[in-house]
Amino acid sequence: MLKDNIVLNYGAVDALIEKKSDETINQYLSGERDEFNYVKYDLYETPISVAIEEALTLPFLSDKKVVHIKNAYLFTGEKVNNQISQNTDDLLHFIEHYDGETLVIFDVFNEKLDERKKLVKTVKKNAKLNKIEQMTEQEIKQWIKSYLNEQFKDIKEDALVTFIELTGIQFNIIKAELDKLILFIGDEAIINKQDVKEIVSRSLEQNVFLLTEYIQKGQKEKAIKLLKDLIQMKEEPIKLLALITSNYRLYYQCKILGSKHYSEQQIAKTIGVHPYRVKLALRIIRSLSIERLLKTIDICADTDYELKSSYMDKVLILELFILKI
Repeated sequence: MLKDNIVLNYGAVDALIEKKSDETINQYLSGERDEFNYVKYDLYETPISVAIEEALTLPFLSDKKVVHIKNAYLFTGEKVNNQISQNTDDLLHFIEHYDGETLVIFDVFNEKLDERKKLVKTVKKNAKLNKIEQMTEQEIKQWIKSYLNEQFKDIKEDALVTFIELTGIQFNIIKAELDKLILFIGDEAIINKQDVKEIVSRSLEQNVFLLTEYIQKGQKEKAIKLLKDLIQMKEEPIKLLALITSNYRLYYQCKILGSKHYSEQQIAKTIGVHPYRVKLALRIIRSLSIERLLKTIDICADTDYELKSSYMDKVLILELFILKI
């Protein structure tokens, strides 16, 4: 029998799972959260048996109680190397027989549950499961406006477009940059484009998109300057090349599927990336041939080998890579 008081939230974006869990908890506790009615555990640090015991203990000095279990990796295929023994049989028994009033909420920071596990089959049958999908670009824009409105602020349309161009669509980055903006404008009610340009940092993912855009437009000097800026910001050359390579693979996939007349949404679904990344990729690949993309991916592979095996300066290897493409 489905139990409303056991909830499992899972998905690819940690911040969105936390947001969903917080909303559920606040609704259940009517916004009044304290040490008597809210207990949090992390399964990387605590045995599940401790959380179960807490869930079975009646609330103290409170009518309601929440037991919030984060990093609930037991429902996934994740292997964790620590000294904590996790008794999944206890958890199975608890999920099957629980009939208490305490809200038990699991956060699973993974977009897939391990369907082969008896534990997953049991939780699907007995608990409320929420798969938290990534927000679309439009949903993110609406959320930003709503978040600002709650604090009696607003943002101009051109400022919002610039903001997304800088942050991309990663929720945790967006939230952090928004909070910076709110502090920056102080008593002002409206965020304008200049405010965004002055205070919002371009995310690493967006920087790498810009870098590849410079390369494709033949603006090699700009590309090398941006590369040096990223190195200055302590980004590792090997990591930067991996991100650049990932972008070129994305461009290649978009080019192939685009030639088969797939829509932006269909491409995103087929290759399993956010539609916003596809939108940016399609903007870049218009003038690129499949042959050139394949050649670039080969150069990426050669450069990766050089970075890992050569005694040459790694930044110089990346600069030569940019000039080679």
